[in-house]
Amino acid sequence: MNVCRVLFFAVVLLAVAGCKKKEEIVARVDGVGLTRTEMESRAMGYLKHMRDVENIAWATNMQAEAEMLCRKKAINTFVYKRLMLDEAARLDITISEQEIAQALARMGPNADKFFNNGPQPPEVMRRDFEDSLLINKVLNKVAQQNKKVMDVDVEAMAKEIEEANLVKRITLEAVRKQILDGEPFEEIARLKSEDPSTKSRGGDLGELARGRINDPAFENAVFSLPVGQVSEVVDTQYGYHLFKVSARNPAQPEKDGAAAIPETVRASHILVKRLSTERRQIADVLYKRQFLANCKNLYEELKAKAAIECTLYPDMEYTPVQ
Repeated sequence: MNVCRVLFFAVVLLAVAGCKKKEEIVARVDGVGLTRTEMESRAMGYLKHMRDVENIAWATNMQAEAEMLCRKKAINTFVYKRLMLDEAARLDITISEQEIAQALARMGPNADKFFNNGPQPPEVMRRDFEDSLLINKVLNKVAQQNKKVMDVDVEAMAKEIEEANLVKRITLEAVRKQILDGEPFEEIARLKSEDPSTKSRGGDLGELARGRINDPAFENAVFSLPVGQVSEVVDTQYGYHLFKVSARNPAQPEKDGAAAIPETVRASHILVKRLSTERRQIADVLYKRQFLANCKNLYEELKAKAAIECTLYPDMEYTPVQ
């Protein structure tokens, strides 16, 4: 009797186990699967963060599209991390507790806010953070291989920048001609100036005192310009300018114990910013550009060698996660 009862319950348990539905896999990378539950959890976290933290709103009829984009983002993140972490394992690259602690220390008091207010639960944010440190080690080791910036490349880019700056100067000379032909200086400043702090005021710089401007070319231009005239194009540390002086007040000597007052002018300008040709800056730009290209090439190579499938969005493209 007892044996029959045991056999009966065994059969029932096997039947229940057989009827239990297997978790749906929506994407795989080299046989490692992403379940629908995992995808939905991450996707809905993205969606909630967009709405509640980033204040991104969408129409009700766009809800399904927003959810689809978040699901694709979750799948893309899974594929990227899987490929990069597999590469870390292949290269025997690991991240130590000390490196994690150092990274957390660099974050300072913002660490808790980062983990607690992100698009995923804190434990997932922490795991993603540690994964990103490991992935960065892979990129820094692999993507920097053959990364060189030659002097000839720096000089070639410097020449391109100099040519672009010449075009900017010529353009400003044409603007000067417009003003001399009758266009209002203030209106042109609002349209053309690249100085965000003055363009809305028609280029007005306010009252400037002699000896208190830290650029000699700037000071010489405004204090040698007759009232009402428009300057030639002036080259300063800030870029290319057109200046116009609307008023001038002469210096006042010290008198009866009152301090001397320097000469002042009321001036406006139109600024076009000049691009830097400083070679170290150019080299840094080229290093970063090549590093990013090498990172992209590495990811493309890993994708090409891997078996990637997505049953939910078969035609989706996979891109590096920023």
